[in-house]
Amino acid sequence: MNWRPILAAAALAAALGPRSPADEPQAEATAAAPEVRADLVVGEPLTGRLVAVTADAVTVEVAGEKRVLPLDTVRQLERTGAAPAVPAAMQLTLTDGGTVAGTDFVQDGPRGIVRRDDGRVELPIERVRRVAWLAAGEREPAWLAALPERPESDMVVVRREDGQEFVACAVAGVSGDHVTVVLDGETIPVKRAKVIGIEWLREAAVAGGIVVRLTGGTLTARDVRWSPEAFTVDDIRLPSDALVAVDFAAGRTTPLVGLPLETVAVEPFFGALAADKGLAVFFAPRTVAAEDDGAAAVVVRPRTVATWRVPAESRRFRTAISRTVPAEAAAAVEATLAIDGREAWRRRLGGEAGDEREPVAIDLDVAGARRLTLTIDFVPGDLGCGVRLTGGAFEK
Repeated sequence: MNWRPILAAAALAAALGPRSPADEPQAEATAAAPEVRADLVVGEPLTGRLVAVTADAVTVEVAGEKRVLPLDTVRQLERTGAAPAVPAAMQLTLTDGGTVAGTDFVQDGPRGIVRRDDGRVELPIERVRRVAWLAAGEREPAWLAALPERPESDMVVVRREDGQEFVACAVAGVSGDHVTVVLDGETIPVKRAKVIGIEWLREAAVAGGIVVRLTGGTLTARDVRWSPEAFTVDDIRLPSDALVAVDFAAGRTTPLVGLPLETVAVEPFFGALAADKGLAVFFAPRTVAAEDDGAAAVVVRPRTVATWRVPAESRRFRTAISRTVPAEAAAAVEATLAIDGREAWRRRLGGEAGDEREPVAIDLDVAGARRLTLTIDFVPGDLGCGVRLTGGAFEK
């Protein structure tokens, strides 16, 4: 399709050139200090008002006393009260996979700006990979599945009656009225009302080790700073009210999923089943998608003895364990975790003697340990069931 006449017509129809947001007032409102829970590497969690997050520490006011917590002692910081809702009329995706939702997006020279009800988000334009203006009820842009797998230039997605069209060009600017593109050496402003998405041709960036959850988005970072007056995630400026949680341990963890098994032995209830290659795959430990949030989990069936080598410098092992059957099911199994051959945790799941609440949280000290062994065993008179370990990870 020849886009030059259409883009030229859009240019002729534009009465005004692109408007810069540079003169718009910047919202710098001071946020109220949120109530937070600080989960620590060692010791009980702390709950109080967040005072500050700096490069070295988290400061929380607990019962009128300020507690300064060095960053390497904090696993996660999470807001305990409800955070303001963010209407997701637009979604921005960064080159490292992070996302930010808002009401609109504009470009001011080298900066990208996400407009939001709680203020605005500012970031270097070269970190923006995609902007999608969402239809009512849309969580992901419908056009994403049709995006060329390996585009050779920037792409502007234009609304059509029968779907959308992708225009290969160079994106030069984005204002509230137009998306300015360069096509065959000619600069042409396209009416924003016709544009439902922009895809910049950029190389993927490496995600940071800290995971930051926002109202309407998730970012990764190497440096996080917060105060009631300012909130920065690396070189991104955000409204202070946007903070939901900071997972400092994410960059210090090794997920159980993906770690190779050092040894594994499987003996089903009817031992002959293990001789069948197809059935042996079913009974062997495997990775599946968790039912709640799409995170990966490890599923193990009885009787299985599986051993992982503990990653160097690990201090804690944490996971949540549950059966793979409905909570009301009577099926029961015996679960045991051993560290270097010594039993560290045991629990019966299901049955009359099992725990009433699942999943069950596990938190083990593995400092100096070399191996972690999981045993899922039968209980007398029961065929057993699978067990799911969700969120399993070794933390440094």
